[in-house]
Amino acid sequence: MGITEKVNAFIEQAKGLRVAVVGETIIDQFIEVTYEGHSMKSFCPVFKLESGKEPLVQKGGAAAIAGHLQDFVKEVTLISNPGDEIVKTRYMDAFDKKKHVEINKFDTSNFGPITINTSDYDVVIVADFGHGYCDKLNITDGFHLMCQTNSNNFGFNRISKWKQYRKKSITLDLREASLQMNRTISRDNDADIAELYNYELNTEHLFVTLGGKGSLHYNGSTSVHQHSYKSVIVDTIGAGDTFLAFCTLLPALQGNVTDLTIPALAASLSTTWLCNEQSVTRTKLLDHAARVV
Repeated sequence: MGITEKVNAFIEQAKGLRVAVVGETIIDQFIEVTYEGHSMKSFCPVFKLESGKEPLVQKGGAAAIAGHLQDFVKEVTLISNPGDEIVKTRYMDAFDKKKHVEINKFDTSNFGPITINTSDYDVVIVADFGHGYCDKLNITDGFHLMCQTNSNNFGFNRISKWKQYRKKSITLDLREASLQMNRTISRDNDADIAELYNYELNTEHLFVTLGGKGSLHYNGSTSVHQHSYKSVIVDTIGAGDTFLAFCTLLPALQGNVTDLTIPALAASLSTTWLCNEQSVTRTKLLDHAARVV
């Protein structure tokens, strides 16, 4: 079956699913600046704000994951913080869009207990970005989990904090896998992946993203690798979240869980725009499928 045929089959099978996405919504702000050099009195870089340009504001985190699924399933319920409690402001170069500095705001004092019954939905995704929203979550077994490592929680937001729950799947990248195992995990060593699977994960399916080297699925006995799809990359921020959104649907469908074509294709598509500037849709995914190799 070709890529386009796989996308069409996925669209047909996923359209009746009821999905819940639980986790932090992150407000991403992008402010364009021009680098003017260093202050002569200190080792401080100096930037000039671009006049006449308003900051670009996007909703990331759990809201972005829900947005990617909106056009593919019957219903998406977003269970998240309501406002701008988590804001990440990035000052980026007006010419090449590269980030110069990032300033984060976290106000998590009002995050309260949340109760989720996974049987109310076909798919429940817990996107734990480590900013406190999921720390008071009361949930039954049978959800899909992502536990992100970032600059704010490095080493403290490990997947094993959820070991008491039986998960349908876990998705993580190599850095998160290495932190979980307290050593560097090799992307080419299936023995490492098998050891990871058996170390406090308590899951049926394990998905590992490998950046430009693709991704893999492991179910406790067999490891299947998926290559990445090439695209004109604008920004890789959010690609892992996009992969998560689509791989979590696979166990609920009639297709092959080990075939990661759709998640890999969607992740590739999401690198063609800035951060969470757009969401994946049926039309965009089909158009992308016709272009990639």
